[in-house]
Amino acid sequence: MKTAMLNIKIDPRVKRDASKVAENLGFSLSALVTASLKELVRQRAISFSLLEPSVLLKEAIRDTRALRARGKSFGPFTPMSAMMKSLRS
Repeated sequence: MKTAMLNIKIDPRVKRDASKVAENLGFSLSALVTASLKELVRQRAISFSLLEPSVLLKEAIRDTRALRARGKSFGPFTPMSAMMKSLRS
């Protein structure tokens, strides 16, 4: 199989952490990037799977559930200007 070189700029910490995860899963970072690019070509779409929500997302979900429990709900908004007004308040 012929190969081509791909040069990308990436945060060194992201590369280091991704390399560790890849290694723990038994893959090289290059193999994971190749698989991701093949999937992009095959699906013609980008998809991400979040197995564990981020801390920020968990906090947002918790806060939203607490607001809804107190009877404070937002949306649906029609027209969009109503949504923008809500966001600004």
